[in-house]
Amino acid sequence: MYSSTMSATAGKLLVGGIALLTSSIAATGPGAAESWGGAPIPSPYAVYDAALTTRYAALSDMESKDGDSVDEWHFWYKSKDAEGGYLVLPEDPSRRNLTAADAAYASAAYRRLLRAYQSGMPGTRTEKLADAQASYDCWLNDTEEGDNPARADGCRQELEAAMAIIDPQIWPAGPIYPNASARPVTTDAPEPVATAALPVRHLLFFRNNSADLSKESLAVLDAAARDAAAFPKADIRVAGFTDRTGDDAYNRNLSLRRTAAVSRALRARGIDTLRVDEVAIGETATAIPTSDNVAEPRNRRVEIEIGMRY
Repeated sequence: MYSSTMSATAGKLLVGGIALLTSSIAATGPGAAESWGGAPIPSPYAVYDAALTTRYAALSDMESKDGDSVDEWHFWYKSKDAEGGYLVLPEDPSRRNLTAADAAYASAAYRRLLRAYQSGMPGTRTEKLADAQASYDCWLNDTEEGDNPARADGCRQELEAAMAIIDPQIWPAGPIYPNASARPVTTDAPEPVATAALPVRHLLFFRNNSADLSKESLAVLDAAARDAAAFPKADIRVAGFTDRTGDDAYNRNLSLRRTAAVSRALRARGIDTLRVDEVAIGETATAIPTSDNVAEPRNRRVEIEIGMRY
């Protein structure tokens, strides 16, 4: 059975009956995303969201027929978030209780699914990637529970069939291991998240003497939050800069205000601020060299870098 903070919410909903069911529908979106470990980030993939909606609804119905109310609500939340236009990512296997062999298989599949997101595939191979993600979540859930190995194996086969089409386009290292035992397992250290696309960098600009986020910055923050969610083990460095108008002390404080604004915005998009390292640099590292007291818009910036360790 899936274990997360959602279980308490699901229990309240089940006890509350129709009235709370209505309120739970109204509460989907950002709140629901947090309940299943996701992030309340608007999704840019409307067609993909629709495909996920139907697949997670089917998984919810399947768990309902099994009498597993916690997993029923877990997948129902994911279906409603997808329907509401929020980014619904595959399950992080590190949150599951798996054997070493199953954990290695899950890690390989998880990395490939995240790599598909990084490559923009939800906008192209929509149906196949939705099949792969739902089948992966199904396999992960049933494998952890261990009550229905035949269904878990069927979900794994569906996952592999979809990834056989997707993998060659995004992951030249080879296909998913067809059997968990086929991959050598070591216990020396946990396997890191795929680093092929890391570090990922995003750049935001600010008006003169301001730490306010522009409309353009909000779009950049959405993209940065999606990348941060896709690489949940990667640290995030948020560095603030200014141009050379004003004195050094004032500009360092201004850059601190800018990094704080960006950090708050990432938190509002579901990113754990414990992952974020804020660095206020001020005017000492300009992107465009200028003389003192010169206003240069390209120097008024915050750089977000998502990497493995800082």
